Amino acid sequence: MVAAAGLTGLTGCGGDSPQPSELSKESATPTATPTPSASPSPTSAAEPAAFVRQYIAAANQLMNTGDAARMRAMSAPDCDFCQNTAKSLTTFHANGGHYVGDATWHITELGKPAGTDPVKVSAYVKVNPHKIVSKRGATPEPDQGRVLLFDFTLAKGKGHWTVKDLDVN
Repeated sequence: MVAAAGLTGLTGCGGDSPQPSELSKESATPTATPTPSASPSPTSAAEPAAFVRQYIAAANQLMNTGDAARMRAMSAPDCDFCQNTAKSLTTFHANGGHYVGDATWHITELGKPAGTDPVKVSAYVKVNPHKIVSKRGATPEPDQGRVLLFDFTLAKGKGHWTVKDLDVN
Protein backbone atom coordinates (compact mmCIF):
# COMPACT_ATOMS: atom_id res chain seq x y z
CA MET A 1 0.00 0.00 0.00
CA VAL A 2 1.26 3.43 -0.86
CA ALA A 3 0.47 4.79 2.60
CA ALA A 4 2.47 2.03 4.26
CA ALA A 5 5.35 2.57 1.84
CA GLY A 6 5.68 6.17 3.00
CA LEU A 7 4.28 7.73 -0.17
CA THR A 8 1.58 9.55 1.70
CA GLY A 9 -0.07 12.91 1.49
CA LEU A 10 -1.14 14.18 -1.94
CA THR A 11 -2.63 17.74 -2.41
CA GLY A 12 -1.69 21.15 -3.55
CA CYS A 13 0.47 22.41 -6.32
CA GLY A 14 2.75 24.67 -4.36
CA GLY A 15 2.37 28.30 -3.50
CA ASP A 16 3.82 29.82 -6.65
CA SER A 17 0.57 30.26 -8.57
CA PRO A 18 0.39 33.53 -10.46
CA GLN A 19 -1.40 36.34 -8.67
CA PRO A 20 -4.31 38.13 -10.37
CA SER A 21 -3.35 41.29 -12.17
CA GLU A 22 -4.28 44.65 -10.69
CA LEU A 23 -7.62 45.99 -11.87
CA SER A 24 -7.56 48.98 -14.17
CA LYS A 25 -7.98 52.21 -12.26
CA GLU A 26 -8.87 54.22 -15.39
CA SER A 27 -12.59 53.41 -15.40
CA ALA A 28 -14.75 55.02 -12.75
CA THR A 29 -17.89 53.22 -13.91
CA PRO A 30 -18.39 49.55 -13.18
CA THR A 31 -18.13 47.20 -16.10
CA ALA A 32 -19.76 43.83 -16.56
CA THR A 33 -17.74 40.93 -15.22
CA PRO A 34 -17.14 38.33 -17.92
CA THR A 35 -18.33 34.83 -17.21
CA PRO A 36 -15.30 32.73 -16.24
CA SER A 37 -14.37 30.13 -18.80
CA ALA A 38 -14.33 26.50 -17.81
CA SER A 39 -11.15 25.19 -16.24
CA PRO A 40 -9.03 23.17 -18.62
CA SER A 41 -9.51 19.45 -18.44
CA PRO A 42 -6.76 17.64 -16.55
CA THR A 43 -5.15 16.42 -19.76
CA SER A 44 -5.36 19.66 -21.77
CA ALA A 45 -2.52 21.62 -20.17
CA ALA A 46 -0.39 22.76 -23.08
CA GLU A 47 2.85 23.02 -21.12
CA PRO A 48 4.47 20.00 -19.47
CA ALA A 49 5.10 21.91 -16.21
CA ALA A 50 1.42 22.93 -16.00
CA PHE A 51 0.43 19.33 -16.64
CA VAL A 52 2.69 18.10 -13.81
CA ARG A 53 0.99 20.56 -11.44
CA GLN A 54 -2.42 19.29 -12.54
CA TYR A 55 -1.28 15.70 -12.07
CA ILE A 56 -0.13 16.41 -8.50
CA ALA A 57 -3.52 18.05 -7.84
CA ALA A 58 -5.28 14.95 -9.22
CA ALA A 59 -3.10 12.67 -7.08
CA ASN A 60 -3.96 14.82 -4.06
CA GLN A 61 -7.64 14.45 -4.86
CA LEU A 62 -7.12 10.68 -4.86
CA MET A 63 -5.22 10.88 -1.56
CA ASN A 64 -7.98 12.90 0.09
CA THR A 65 -11.07 11.16 -1.32
CA GLY A 66 -10.14 7.78 -2.76
CA ASP A 67 -11.45 8.91 -6.18
CA ALA A 68 -8.86 7.82 -8.75
CA ALA A 69 -10.75 8.80 -11.92
CA ARG A 70 -8.93 12.07 -12.63
CA MET A 71 -5.46 10.68 -11.92
CA ARG A 72 -6.12 7.57 -14.01
CA ALA A 73 -7.29 9.76 -16.90
CA MET A 74 -3.92 11.53 -16.76
CA SER A 75 -1.86 8.31 -16.54
CA ALA A 76 -0.84 5.86 -19.23
CA PRO A 77 -2.15 2.33 -18.61
CA ASP A 78 1.44 1.05 -18.42
CA CYS A 79 2.62 3.59 -15.79
CA ASP A 80 3.21 1.14 -12.94
CA PHE A 81 3.58 3.78 -10.22
CA CYS A 82 0.40 5.53 -11.37
CA GLN A 83 -1.72 2.39 -11.53
CA ASN A 84 -0.37 0.91 -8.28
CA THR A 85 -0.93 4.19 -6.42
CA ALA A 86 -4.48 4.49 -7.73
CA LYS A 87 -5.29 0.91 -6.72
CA SER A 88 -3.65 1.18 -3.28
CA LEU A 89 -5.31 4.46 -2.31
CA THR A 90 -8.72 3.39 -3.60
CA THR A 91 -8.48 0.28 -1.40
CA PHE A 92 -7.09 2.32 1.53
CA HIS A 93 -10.13 4.61 1.47
CA ALA A 94 -12.60 1.75 0.86
CA ASN A 95 -11.30 0.12 4.07
CA GLY A 96 -11.91 3.31 6.06
CA GLY A 97 -8.34 4.59 5.90
CA HIS A 98 -7.72 8.31 6.14
CA TYR A 99 -5.19 10.93 7.14
CA VAL A 100 -5.07 13.24 10.14
CA GLY A 101 -3.37 16.56 9.43
CA ASP A 102 -1.93 17.83 6.18
CA ALA A 103 -1.13 14.69 4.24
CA THR A 104 -0.75 16.52 0.96
CA TRP A 105 1.97 16.77 -1.65
CA HIS A 106 3.41 20.23 -2.26
CA ILE A 107 5.71 20.98 -5.19
CA THR A 108 8.65 22.92 -3.79
CA GLU A 109 10.74 22.98 -6.96
CA LEU A 110 9.88 22.11 -10.55
CA GLY A 111 12.64 21.48 -13.06
CA LYS A 112 12.73 22.72 -16.62
CA PRO A 113 11.16 20.21 -19.04
CA ALA A 114 13.66 18.37 -21.26
CA GLY A 115 12.88 16.79 -24.62
CA THR A 116 9.78 17.07 -26.76
CA ASP A 117 7.90 13.76 -26.82
CA PRO A 118 8.54 12.15 -24.43
CA VAL A 119 9.30 15.02 -22.07
CA LYS A 120 11.18 14.56 -18.80
CA VAL A 121 10.26 16.80 -15.85
CA SER A 122 11.58 16.50 -12.30
CA ALA A 123 9.89 17.93 -9.21
CA TYR A 124 10.79 18.05 -5.56
CA VAL A 125 7.66 17.33 -3.53
CA LYS A 126 7.33 17.99 0.18
CA VAL A 127 5.11 15.78 2.33
CA ASN A 128 4.26 17.44 5.65
CA PRO A 129 4.17 15.46 8.91
CA HIS A 130 0.75 13.90 9.50
CA LYS A 131 -0.88 10.74 10.86
CA ILE A 132 -2.17 7.71 8.97
CA VAL A 133 -5.24 5.76 10.03
CA SER A 134 -4.69 2.58 8.01
CA LYS A 135 -8.26 1.25 8.26
CA ARG A 136 -11.54 1.84 10.02
CA GLY A 137 -10.97 1.80 13.79
CA ALA A 138 -7.16 1.74 13.61
CA THR A 139 -4.99 3.91 15.82
CA PRO A 140 -3.38 6.87 13.98
CA GLU A 141 0.30 6.26 13.23
CA PRO A 142 2.68 9.21 12.80
CA ASP A 143 4.41 9.91 9.48
CA GLN A 144 7.32 12.33 9.87
CA GLY A 145 7.03 13.79 6.37
CA ARG A 146 9.84 14.06 3.84
CA VAL A 147 10.96 15.57 0.55
CA LEU A 148 10.74 13.28 -2.47
CA LEU A 149 12.10 13.60 -6.00
CA PHE A 150 9.52 12.81 -8.68
CA ASP A 151 10.91 12.08 -12.16
CA PHE A 152 8.07 12.28 -14.69
CA THR A 153 8.18 10.99 -18.25
CA LEU A 154 5.32 12.55 -20.21
CA ALA A 155 4.05 11.51 -23.61
CA LYS A 156 1.56 13.29 -25.83
CA GLY A 157 -1.21 11.35 -27.48
CA LYS A 158 -4.49 12.50 -29.00
CA GLY A 159 -3.56 16.10 -28.29
CA HIS A 160 -2.91 15.82 -24.56
CA TRP A 161 -0.21 14.80 -22.12
CA THR A 162 -0.19 11.61 -20.05
CA VAL A 163 2.24 10.34 -17.45
CA LYS A 164 4.03 7.53 -19.24
CA ASP A 165 6.33 6.75 -16.31
CA LEU A 166 6.91 8.14 -12.83
CA ASP A 167 9.88 7.33 -10.61
CA VAL A 168 9.75 8.50 -6.99
CA ASN A 169 12.97 8.67 -4.97
